[in-house]
Amino acid sequence: MIIPTCPACASDDMVRNEKIREEILTPGLEFTFNEIYYTCNSCHEEGDFTGETDKNYLHAQKSAQTQLVKNILDNMNKAGITMAMLERVFELPSRTLTRWKNGDFSASTLALLRIIATYPWIIRVAENRFDQNHANFILIKVGVEELEKSLHPITYYATSKIDKTPPKQLFVNKPIAAGA
Repeated sequence: MIIPTCPACASDDMVRNEKIREEILTPGLEFTFNEIYYTCNSCHEEGDFTGETDKNYLHAQKSAQTQLVKNILDNMNKAGITMAMLERVFELPSRTLTRWKNGDFSASTLALLRIIATYPWIIRVAENRFDQNHANFILIKVGVEELEKSLHPITYYATSKIDKTPPKQLFVNKPIAAGA
């Protein structure tokens, strides 16, 4: 291990310090990393003069993100949403979700999965090719259901099992007859 020289006074009388730091990955997955910093005994300058902390942070963050992707995909699978279904409705190349689960993903992957995990009804919107009328119907329906749950939690549970499947097309575009 090479101890750096102080960037402020060029002294090599440096002390290496370490501490475990905790961070939270959106949406709530905790991870830890080893923060490394040096203190100059001559001028008391402190800092990570070798970039070790950044490397440690990025490695721990990537591990946490990989675990997050696995958790989200596993939770969807438990809810009956298969990887093949997600690939179909979001028009993703085949085996994309398998690659994601194995750690081959991007920031846009994380964004999409966070959106799906937060708003699972978006899958129903995607199933209907992002049709605006259907999307509006689902958004309103989910909003009303959430309102009902918050106002009447016991009543909502008893009535939530009723099939509330929306029609294929919410608004029918018919020409208006003259004089109507």
